[in-house]
Amino acid sequence: MQCKDRWVKMSRMRIACVGGGPAGLSFGILARRQGHEVTVHERLPEGVTYGWGVVFWDDLLHELDEHDPVTATVVRKHAFHWRDHVVDVQGRAPVRIPCHGFSICRHTLLRILADRARDAGVHLHYESPVQDPAELGDVDLVVAGDGVGSCLRKRAQDVFGTEVTWRRNKYIWLGTSRVFDSFTFPFVGTPAGWVWSHCYGYDAASSTFIVEMAPETWRGLRLDQLDTDATMRRLEELFAAQLDGHSLRPPSGAGEAAPWLEFRLVTNRNWNAGIVALMGDAAHTTHFSVGAGTRLALEDAMGLADALREHVDLPAALAAYRERRAAELAAAQQEARNSAAWFENVPRYIDRDAVQFARLMSARRSTLLQHIPPGAYLQLEGLARRAPALNRAGRRAVRGLRGLRRPTPTS
Repeated sequence: MQCKDRWVKMSRMRIACVGGGPAGLSFGILARRQGHEVTVHERLPEGVTYGWGVVFWDDLLHELDEHDPVTATVVRKHAFHWRDHVVDVQGRAPVRIPCHGFSICRHTLLRILADRARDAGVHLHYESPVQDPAELGDVDLVVAGDGVGSCLRKRAQDVFGTEVTWRRNKYIWLGTSRVFDSFTFPFVGTPAGWVWSHCYGYDAASSTFIVEMAPETWRGLRLDQLDTDATMRRLEELFAAQLDGHSLRPPSGAGEAAPWLEFRLVTNRNWNAGIVALMGDAAHTTHFSVGAGTRLALEDAMGLADALREHVDLPAALAAYRERRAAELAAAQQEARNSAAWFENVPRYIDRDAVQFARLMSARRSTLLQHIPPGAYLQLEGLARRAPALNRAGRRAVRGLRGLRRPTPTS
């Protein structure tokens, strides 16, 4: 799996990044600023990508300020600022949960990072797929940022200790011209079961619209039998109230078959095999319902760049990178698993009144919620709000409940 049979000191390395997504481009910028020679290989043409908008919060902007203030400034300029979560269950008053965050068109983010990489002296090669590290020639480090289906990871999956598990719900990643200025969760009842969406604007003219449902509902609505165009029309009917006359758009490159997905949870025991290091979705995935994928990928890039700067040899740097990032990821990964499980068990919660259901959805990252009845959880949550001075045992009992703001009905 190694392109060379030696390790090098950290003075000036030849680094190849496979994958021109946020992780590969961001790491390329940071490594180039440290004086390394960096080439990024992306299999798609420039300007072509999957997905619509990506979300992030203030913490990512602060980290970008520290590591790459030029990129941080441009990202801020183009970021779409959304306010509040809105939980809208059919037949009930919508509930607004005070919060805020940011989103940005994935195309825009990649353009920002590509321009910044070129300015920093990174060599970018598009339409340049890499299947084998040996294709890269004489390099000192290979960064595999080639996504959830990483070819480089698969070549050494036994060394990496890769595990891939599939979540049960069906989902489809769509776009719309209806601009949602709040992160909105509409739930629609059908004879086959509940269908819901994760909707958020990412610029002044567009929103991401992810539709999710249980597989039994998907089959019951015969969505397994509809082509892409018919699927768009059927989903537009289901979400007519939320779309307000706007259409849904499938991902670019979608064929005749509607691009329904099941979420792949990827973990790796090791993050490097020789000089090949994993990054982003190639190393780990977190369920889309927590909106952390892009942030974690960029933090991987910062983490590996920091490790290269702090250690005098590559083995030590790669070991430190894996140890630090795995520790930092642990809580986010568990919260994402809990969130995915919550959406797989919507019927357990949805009979509650509008405010209670919104409170339970806000608490979906909690491990405790999965193990006690929803009513008991709501009582504990109320206790946590009313008694901030609980003793240590009490605080452990309601860990994960504090800091939640009570949802309020919205007109």
